[in-house]
Amino acid sequence: MIYRAKLPLLRMSTSPIILRDEMGNHVGTMRRYYSTKKQRFLSFIFDNIVNNVHVFDKEGKLYADIQEINTMKTLIKEKWNVRLGEESFVCETRTKLKTNPQFYYEKSNAKVWIKKDFADRVTRFFIDQKVVAHVNIEGFLPPKSCHLTFTILDSRLDIYEVASLYYVFNLKY
Repeated sequence: MIYRAKLPLLRMSTSPIILRDEMGNHVGTMRRYYSTKKQRFLSFIFDNIVNNVHVFDKEGKLYADIQEINTMKTLIKEKWNVRLGEESFVCETRTKLKTNPQFYYEKSNAKVWIKKDFADRVTRFFIDQKVVAHVNIEGFLPPKSCHLTFTILDSRLDIYEVASLYYVFNLKY
């Protein structure tokens, strides 16, 4: 399945991002949010220290909620509480080099990695060392660099999971 989205130009923006299928039909929306004014202020001062994302399905119901865990331990190794429908898990960064960022989480006995290589414009989702989804950026400079194409190759992942976790990944790296 192929889906498309257009990210806002400013990273601090909380405007909704519309998810569309390959025919151009509205599938859902996602947006960044702040729980408190304190989080907004800290994120403004310290450049994206707080990244929370809501994803809504096409009926407007909350499908996914991703909240960053902010403690002294997570200042070095970031973690997020992810709630997708009835499932919940913790996603964490496993990045050793900033040039090769990686996220890792376990969901329904599947170990999922989100990886991006140096000078590669494609972000890939892996389950058992197999690519199950990837996200392509269409251009090099804005506004084309804000256009995304999500390709999902496996039924274990859906557009809401891939889009929301990619958005958090994109906000961090």
